[in-house]
Amino acid sequence: MRITCNNTYRVDEQILNETVFDKYGYSSPSAEREIICLALTGNKAAQKSYADLLFYRKINVRDNYKKAFPLYCQSAGITFSDGGVSCTGDGTPLAFYFIGYYLVNYKSGSILKKCETIDEIEAMTRQERLETALELALATLSAITSPPAVNLIGRIINECPALISRLDEPTTAEECFEDAAEGGYVYACNNLAAKEADLVVKGSEDIDQHVNNYVHYLTISADRYEPYAANRLGLFYMTGEIRSSSGDTVHLHEYINVSFAKKYFTKATVYPDANSAWAYFNLIKYFHKDYDTNIELLNEHMDCIRDLNPAVYDIAIEL
Repeated sequence: MRITCNNTYRVDEQILNETVFDKYGYSSPSAEREIICLALTGNKAAQKSYADLLFYRKINVRDNYKKAFPLYCQSAGITFSDGGVSCTGDGTPLAFYFIGYYLVNYKSGSILKKCETIDEIEAMTRQERLETALELALATLSAITSPPAVNLIGRIINECPALISRLDEPTTAEECFEDAAEGGYVYACNNLAAKEADLVVKGSEDIDQHVNNYVHYLTISADRYEPYAANRLGLFYMTGEIRSSSGDTVHLHEYINVSFAKKYFTKATVYPDANSAWAYFNLIKYFHKDYDTNIELLNEHMDCIRDLNPAVYDIAIEL
């Protein structure tokens, strides 16, 4: 394998922890500024953290994905050239994963669908991207436990089954997704739940098992406060609804559990994103008595809906 990790990155991790996180915490403005300063000295762990700040838009700059990519490469000790990919061996393993994520998703899916142009990736064919991404994911797993990297392998071999031959232990894409989900990777959980929902709505055999699987995967994700999963699970317990990827629905009323519904609608608001607006909407719609004598709470939740997803707010004001 061209891409290796000799674990020397741990020294940089220790320096990052001692000089930044132990002094300033993990998410304070002071910590973020110190991460940038340390990254510019060549500390690979700090370069990974700096790249994360750009990738997840914690720093408000233009072309954030394009600016994050070379930092991930520096952190991983990875260089792209006409001759392929070279690796110094002293890189941070999670940076391997992120580069692989770029290669698989660049201008094709997820938040990178409309990514800025990155010349190194543009120069590669789709096959070259997948092959390199597989190497990167495997290198990640050679150093650390990483459910996202397992999920990425599943996506790669799902698109290009011939690459299964590159694995030491041949496996299926579905097995990778299941392993990633059981490891707590919420996006693998949501994708597997969606597949189970399609089977339930289609009326496949063993519907009870598919319903149980649907609930199982959504529960893993929802219990980690992923808003989409928590809201869907809340709706399932509130109305028995399971919705397929095509938008068709079934309602299994025997599964209704109102207390569970409220629990998961609430969980969907703990780490809010646009999907949380629907959870606030459902709390107001189905548990309106909580708001009848608490106008302040109603106003607070309506403000959250408006800020998170204005389209849902337009529906909520009709309640």
